[in-house]
Amino acid sequence: MFGAAAGIVVALAYGVLSEPFEFTLGLLVVGFAGGWLIGNAVAYGAWSGREHERVPALQWTAVALSIVSWVGALTLAFVISQALLPGATTPVASRLTLSGFLDYFSGLDLTRIIHLIALALMAFMARRGAR
Repeated sequence: MFGAAAGIVVALAYGVLSEPFEFTLGLLVVGFAGGWLIGNAVAYGAWSGREHERVPALQWTAVALSIVSWVGALTLAFVISQALLPGATTPVASRLTLSGFLDYFSGLDLTRIIHLIALALMAFMARRGAR
């Protein structure tokens, strides 16, 4: 439960900083810190600070939560980008499609690479934090 809540917070922060604020290189820091937060929240939810053995299944759960959080963050960034599109003649609902999302992600050029590195950092830190 704590891990899921942390994942939602990380997705909101990452998504909002990604699109309207264009916090591009800072997304690496958000991914690193967000992964740490998710991993530690998963560990705290499971053990409440008590001494314990390392459980690989718990670490993989934290990795899965970080991936879901990252996808949610990119989805939020896409929705924000479409809502703030200046001079659009089509309604927002008609622009929110899977092909539109894929076009959005593939058109990011260097930012797409930063997003992928941030995902790797987030997953790595989630796994390390869930010890």
